[in-house]
Amino acid sequence: MKKITLKDIVRVIQRTLDSMDDRLAGHGEKVAYIMYMLLKCHGGYSNEEILRLTTLAVFHDIGVYKIEEREHIIDIELDIPMNHSVYGYLFIKYFSPLSDLADIVLGHHLYPKDFSGSAKMKIPKEALILNLADTIAILQLHFNKIDPMWLLNKNDDYILEEHKVLFKKTCDTYHLLEKIKDDTYLNELYEILEKKTLSRSEIISYIRMLNCAIDFRSEATMLHTITVEEISFQISKMMGLDDDKSTIIKIASMLHDIGKLSIPIHILEKKGRLTKEEFEIIKSHAIVGYNILSDMGIDDIRDMATLHHEKLNGTGYPFGLKGNQISQEARIVAIADVLSALIGKRSYKDEFSKDKVISILLSMVAHHEIDKDICHLVIKNYDAIEEKVKVNTKEAVDLYTNLMNEYKDLLGYFEKIGFVLK
Repeated sequence: MKKITLKDIVRVIQRTLDSMDDRLAGHGEKVAYIMYMLLKCHGGYSNEEILRLTTLAVFHDIGVYKIEEREHIIDIELDIPMNHSVYGYLFIKYFSPLSDLADIVLGHHLYPKDFSGSAKMKIPKEALILNLADTIAILQLHFNKIDPMWLLNKNDDYILEEHKVLFKKTCDTYHLLEKIKDDTYLNELYEILEKKTLSRSEIISYIRMLNCAIDFRSEATMLHTITVEEISFQISKMMGLDDDKSTIIKIASMLHDIGKLSIPIHILEKKGRLTKEEFEIIKSHAIVGYNILSDMGIDDIRDMATLHHEKLNGTGYPFGLKGNQISQEARIVAIADVLSALIGKRSYKDEFSKDKVISILLSMVAHHEIDKDICHLVIKNYDAIEEKVKVNTKEAVDLYTNLMNEYKDLLGYFEKIGFVLK
């Protein structure tokens, strides 16, 4: 498997978040750079600690997929609702390699005034530094400039005196505001992130976290992604592909619907037939995903992931590819996507019987839409694949339920109790 760096993953995550709302384009990267410089100037953190906290800052807003919350987040004067902080905390805690830092995201919209000595929940002090980095980036976004006096004159209830001193020292020592203003910070940030090569398990963890952010709006969407991942991986193993190739297909299948984050939930979950206009909006997820994953040096993963609606006869989308223009790997993900849709429950249909599923698959083969050999392999191993899917989707449903319960409990806690620094 080719080397994938932290830079590669960060770019995928940032582009995906940007696709939700271009008003926040590049916000995570900017916050990460500011966080990096503040921690570097602080002097109390190791290089590894700084790198991990900087990475966390990139996706500190990964829980933001509700339009109404984004309206609040870009307004510097409003109190920010905690919903997205709680969602982000849960996604990072359960799915990312940075689970031990999740509390920082949970508390990144809290101020010193929100902390009290009587609280049982402990939020790390780094949450306040992340809050400061976030505030600086929002000032730049909102006013297209950063007035340091606006920050330095804030009451200690909002910014600790020690953090005002840290901010001023960082500006004086590293010319922070000048780099933010002229955008030279981005290359410096990526040079830092590119030095970190990710393991296979780290790559999968980060992508699973991103998937959770995409799919958590809908249990059906979440189940579909997990099912496509499982079927794709099973097919690749049954075809005798090596571990590296199977892992690449697994990663690609996890990303196959990455573009759906830009699709309104009321269309994704619509009961009944879509209008022509709604179907065109749904179809756009393929090209959105393709664009997110382009120009990153991972074209092989991009094509496996986002060409799953292409058909061998040239009638698919987004490019109308045909025959040999569609790779074996993309054909695997395409059949996995079709099979998942047929065996799964949707807002507009129940799961289909085995006989009906096989009949539809064979019809698609007859019309030269999907690969004949892969399809026959799936039909031959249908029961084994279905059993694997049932086991994994049960685990996913249980996790989804547990996360939703924890989300509700945490929001209730925020309404009743203050916080203390660790």
